[in-house]
Amino acid sequence: MIVDNASKSANTRAWFAAMSELGSDKLRIYSLTEPGSEASAQNLAARHANGDYLLMLSPHAVLHQADWLQGLLNHAQRPEVGIVGPRILTPQGSILYAGMVMGMDGLAGRPFISYPAGSSSYMQRLQLTQNWSAVSGNCLMVRKDVFDGAGAMEAATFTQGLQDLDLCMRVGREGYLIVGTPDSSLVLAEPAAAERSEASRQALDNEQQSFFEKWLPRMARDPAYNPNLNLTEVQAFDLDPGLQMGWEPFCTRHLPSILGMLVNSSAVGHYRVSQPMLELIAAGRVVGRMSYESITPVEVERQRPDVIVFQGRYSEPKIKDIVLSKSYSSAMRIFELDDYIIDVPERNEHRRSMPDNIAQMLRKGIGLCDRVVVSTQPLAQALSSMHSDIRVVPNMLASHLWSSLRSQRRTSGKPRIGWGGGTSHRGDLELIVDVVRELADEVEWVFFGMCPDLLKPYIHEFHSAVSLNSYPAKLASLNLDLALAPLEFHIFNDCKSNLRLLEYGACGYPVICSDTEAYRGHLPATRIYTNSSEEWLQAIRMHLSDPNASYRMGDELRETVLRDFMLRGENLQYWANGWLPD
Repeated sequence: MIVDNASKSANTRAWFAAMSELGSDKLRIYSLTEPGSEASAQNLAARHANGDYLLMLSPHAVLHQADWLQGLLNHAQRPEVGIVGPRILTPQGSILYAGMVMGMDGLAGRPFISYPAGSSSYMQRLQLTQNWSAVSGNCLMVRKDVFDGAGAMEAATFTQGLQDLDLCMRVGREGYLIVGTPDSSLVLAEPAAAERSEASRQALDNEQQSFFEKWLPRMARDPAYNPNLNLTEVQAFDLDPGLQMGWEPFCTRHLPSILGMLVNSSAVGHYRVSQPMLELIAAGRVVGRMSYESITPVEVERQRPDVIVFQGRYSEPKIKDIVLSKSYSSAMRIFELDDYIIDVPERNEHRRSMPDNIAQMLRKGIGLCDRVVVSTQPLAQALSSMHSDIRVVPNMLASHLWSSLRSQRRTSGKPRIGWGGGTSHRGDLELIVDVVRELADEVEWVFFGMCPDLLKPYIHEFHSAVSLNSYPAKLASLNLDLALAPLEFHIFNDCKSNLRLLEYGACGYPVICSDTEAYRGHLPATRIYTNSSEEWLQAIRMHLSDPNASYRMGDELRETVLRDFMLRGENLQYWANGWLPD
């Protein structure tokens, strides 16, 4: 049976007419009066079919195996089997379809794609008949009574090519097996797909959403695929690396589950998401896992988190993560932010990467979430018009990295004065150009992480950036007699945290810092109120004139940091209050 989908070509219509005139009882041609979906064409053919079995076959299939049909019938005749699919190859002989895993690479994926047909593959699966949750609609055999009992193809809902997956899911739901077998093999020689129109793309997006809404719980727990395995085609049957944490071996959950969507694995991700989560897990307060990439609705449903923490989601693609989670998950959504990205200083290198509509995007992302967690009270105040539930959770240091650091003092003939940090502080460091120049012969200037070109002629040492885990020990090894923390007077810096002082304090360094909102509070340090070179020079000379008093200030700062700002014990309650439902 061939269905003509309202062909426009005169040559095509003439060919169909000629085939109809053959008068063979083995060939029947049906035509749709108006162009319709593939599902509509399949339903039309099924209504006129007389046999006990239906075979949906792509017009691009190349039948090269003499007993390919018998290989399918052998399994279709088993009463427990509802649908059978063959092994489908490319013209070059590699695997195109062996079976479908639901949720893989989004909606449904093809494990073993591009493997040579003779490959053994994982557990010899390419050479074995096995049960899947779906097989390809390019060649799909189904018993007629099973097809009719399932309600045929969902032609009204799925017009863009998802009807075969939906049929497999419905048949499987009725208790029938969906079988893929290498006993039957064919080649699919599809032409390059034409680019979809905007209307077609939108229709496909809508139908994919309908598919997720209908089948998401079953997709996330595909009975043919272990939920601990990776959901990408290229890593099919590999252990999901994200499950190094968040493993839940029990049927019921006794702790809140958190999914952390980190912006990166560097400092901002470490301080604001990954290390707090690891400490909460170690303390037996939560279970959870983290992802540095966007994840699919199926991956979210696999974990079924109680809370999703979205860090720095203020670009259109990243905001889509929040939209998807709102559509398919009941988890509480938390927006995590630690910088006032709406107004970045001119000389901060991150300014170049901020979109022009950053304020609009940030408001949109925050508006999609149930709560906002920020690092400082000034940042909470600056964002107060965007959300009614903004909670402040201060930055803290990981004990295993920072609590046992020891730096040495008076290791050189001249005092060692320095700065350490990230690569976005050119404007801050250029505040002290004249100071560095003035004291170049009196002290050893040490810079770690970055050093603006204007300062380089006057410094004694420069140390390149290191990995996050190596950073604390490296900072302590600078053996500074005095550490500086200059910041431009700017709303961006007012909203920053006191993290630089915490890191210096853990090393026992006495500190001179700009008197911005970020550095105010009870941490002992000498504060600069004008950021003038004269005031900086005066403060530095004061410390150098009485080094013992300066060192006592460093000891006091270290004691305060280790007592009040370590990520352990009662301090974990800050994060529990920020992340967990009330």
